[in-house]
Amino acid sequence: MSRITIDKEACARCGLCTRVCARGILQRKDESAVPTVVRPSTCFACGHCVAVCPTGAISHPSYPEGTVRPISKDLLPGYEQVLELVRARRSRRVYDGRSVDRADVEKVIEAGRFAPTGHNAQSVEYVVVQDKDRLRRVAELTVEALLKMMRPFKSPIGRMVMRPVVGARHVALYAGMAAETDGLVEIFRGGTDVILHDAPTLLLFASDTVRGFPSADANLALQNATLAAEALGLGSFYTGFVVAACSRDRRIPEFLGLPETHKVFAGMAMGYPKVTFSKWPERKKANVSWM
Repeated sequence: MSRITIDKEACARCGLCTRVCARGILQRKDESAVPTVVRPSTCFACGHCVAVCPTGAISHPSYPEGTVRPISKDLLPGYEQVLELVRARRSRRVYDGRSVDRADVEKVIEAGRFAPTGHNAQSVEYVVVQDKDRLRRVAELTVEALLKMMRPFKSPIGRMVMRPVVGARHVALYAGMAAETDGLVEIFRGGTDVILHDAPTLLLFASDTVRGFPSADANLALQNATLAAEALGLGSFYTGFVVAACSRDRRIPEFLGLPETHKVFAGMAMGYPKVTFSKWPERKKANVSWM
């Protein structure tokens, strides 16, 4: 079995690897010593050691030759460029009807897979839906699931029963959402897609429920993917209704062929936007507590 090794001749004895190792696996006795490897079984292969080593002295079984590449610093944006991209990104729900190129979808996923994950599990899986009939069926199943979820909150007896389950504050919230859901369903059944807004592509972020921190991991990947989509000229929005439906109803995951142990934790619909925005509106000031 391969193990972490350090080339004593190539090691610069800078100690950078010992500083960045989150698990304290790389240690050294003094500043002139070559680091030693302790407790290698606790390593979760974050890649910090091989990424920080200036001389390439560290060999890691998870990162064979060719898998650690130099950063192209000339391609890195500055803070103002990143901030402007974040400000310019909007939830776009009007598309020009073109299908999204497979290459563009793959680029969006490529950005998603480099998001951080709990314990470096890298367990986020991606489901791409572009078939029109499947997209329509996902929207229909979402509507059916939402109606089922909101049903208990439409009557006084139902709200009373649900109060000890979800709490009084959530009962009030869901009671309001129940009325909103009825309106959405009526519009949807009238022929207007208020679930996916006729987006030509649905990208769902799924994971095994016992791997890492699946919900956080999926949504971190989605944020990366959203910004990549914006940079590619794609419009997108968070498919909250679909994600909510998947959280309480197995029919969509089953329809899409996900294993029983997997759940959908995030989702985005995307397409080439028919409407563009030339301005960004201000948002509420951040509520910050300095300690």
